[in-house]
Amino acid sequence: MRRLHHAGVMVNASFVFGLDQGGPDVFDRTAAWAVEPGIETATFPIMTPYPSTGLWKQMESEDRIVHRDWDLYDTRHVVYRPKGMTPGRLEDGYWRAYRDFCRWSNIWRGSAAQPGRPERLRHLAYSGGWKKFEPAWDLLIRSQRVVRTPAAFGGRE
Repeated sequence: MRRLHHAGVMVNASFVFGLDQGGPDVFDRTAAWAVEPGIETATFPIMTPYPSTGLWKQMESEDRIVHRDWDLYDTRHVVYRPKGMTPGRLEDGYWRAYRDFCRWSNIWRGSAAQPGRPERLRHLAYSGGWKKFEPAWDLLIRSQRVVRTPAAFGGRE
């Protein structure tokens, strides 16, 4: 991470929760690890066995698939019986990891891991903007207004 940050590269990491070897302590450890090196953005999807994949077929044969509501197959809901914890504990841990990673105190800690002042400011602006304004971005995307925003913000003129 240090080498990437020194090269000016911002990092978006993804950590999958719900693997069979993961236990209830994985959420806190993962979020804390992601903050320490100053990762700018992170996603924490719940492992999702999509229909017709090898994973889905394996879990189906083990009678671990609990939902056939395809709207729940969105990496935010548990649609199978995990081995290391209950489905509720997995979903709760997923949301807790996001909250912990997105706390202002952790954004500041991640900023401190950056190599210099410009990188620290960029981290604060980018991470704070991404983490704290996600509901606003989500609303813009869902309302299909992103294409009407000024070109400087990624929309069309």
